[in-house]
Amino acid sequence: MTLNDLKLYNSFCRFTIYSIFLVICAGGFVRMTGSGMGCPDWPKCFGSWIPPTNISDLPFNYKEIYSNRGYDKLDFNVFNTWAEYLNRLLGALAGLFCVGLLLISIKNWINNKNRYNKYLILYSGILVFLMGFQAWMGALVVYSILSPFKITIHMLIALLIVALLIFLYQHTDLRSSRKTGSYIETKWLIFAISILLLQIILGTQVRESIDELLHAHNKGDVISELSNIFNFHKTIALLVLFSNGIILFYYRKAIRHVFELQGIVVIICLLFFTGLFMNYQAFLGIYQWIHLISAVSLFMCQFSLVLKQFDFSIPKFP
Repeated sequence: MTLNDLKLYNSFCRFTIYSIFLVICAGGFVRMTGSGMGCPDWPKCFGSWIPPTNISDLPFNYKEIYSNRGYDKLDFNVFNTWAEYLNRLLGALAGLFCVGLLLISIKNWINNKNRYNKYLILYSGILVFLMGFQAWMGALVVYSILSPFKITIHMLIALLIVALLIFLYQHTDLRSSRKTGSYIETKWLIFAISILLLQIILGTQVRESIDELLHAHNKGDVISELSNIFNFHKTIALLVLFSNGIILFYYRKAIRHVFELQGIVVIICLLFFTGLFMNYQAFLGIYQWIHLISAVSLFMCQFSLVLKQFDFSIPKFP
């Protein structure tokens, strides 16, 4: 692999991370607006590759056709349909970026058959597989009429894809600094990530409980009706705050120079205030969306910091 090949792969990797993050943002928007069943089938939408823009474009008995997807109780909503459709388009675009990474790594290996290029093909292939699996899981989410368990798995796979992309980006970044912390700091980072993943899982469960309760109660009564999982979620939030506070303490001299640490400071504030606002303003959708995106961003910052504790075998160029 030449220096230019490495730079090309690294740049493509960066844009792929951006595209995946956009997909997560779009997915959160779909969740916030209740547009998850805007397209009752997959991969098409109401049987077409381009979704309808008016109810007159649908069969007169569309409620009967899609009754097993909940449309016996739902009306066609053009906003929900196109929100879900655009979410899928962004997912397809991100998938193409991942395929592009695989093709670049194959090209590099053909030009220079060394072990480094072979590993890049392997990791890029795993990435493409995960994207395909994620697409299949998205179909299962639709066909299960937004099963809470499948939504949680869908989110965790997205985080796994992001983690692999961050690894590939740092693995091919000649500018990336290494060894920014000690063994004890690495342990705290891993602990913080573990707590955050648990918190994200609990958060998806709380979100599903809120959806169910909103169908039967007024917004103001939802908090009092939530199960113990909500109280557990709030307790774990203190652990998230504590663990990240410890990380910032250990890295306090590097905060001004390390983007991830600056990100953690901002994100923790966003998580705290959006959580507080949701608690007192009946879970407004915009706060839920910011809360979710902040949690994903925190995971990205933490994982990037963990990787910087290790020295990857980057090829040396003259």
